[in-house]
Amino acid sequence: MEKLPPFDRPTLRHHRQQRFWQIQLPIVLVSLLIGAAGGYTILAEGAQDRLWADISTIWLVAPMLFFALFLLAVLVGMIYLLYRLTKATPIFTRRVQNLFLRIEKEARRAADSAVKPVLWIHQFQSGLKYLLGRVKPVKK
Repeated sequence: MEKLPPFDRPTLRHHRQQRFWQIQLPIVLVSLLIGAAGGYTILAEGAQDRLWADISTIWLVAPMLFFALFLLAVLVGMIYLLYRLTKATPIFTRRVQNLFLRIEKEARRAADSAVKPVLWIHQFQSGLKYLLGRVKPVKK
């Protein structure tokens, strides 16, 4: 079987070029840089160990400190707003309480006026039964 010519188009050549310059070369360079930094760290004198440990600690703790500072600011803001809210609350709660007391009073009045005719009829029937019961002769 005869060998076929390679499948080559300008777009594939351009893609291979981009793949090398944008993917493979940066990965190799970063790997070499990390390897060089690791080799330097291994071969460096012991006196610099403490320095690099301190620098690493700073880089590890600094983001946590900024996050904690943000949370502290949020907490202080919430405390201040809660203080302001407790100062203003009694005025508004008194108004709301008076409104609901007035609503309760009107609801009781409406309920009493709705039941009044029924109670009057029951009272009238009871009084009538009492009067008729006294008028009838008692059976012996």
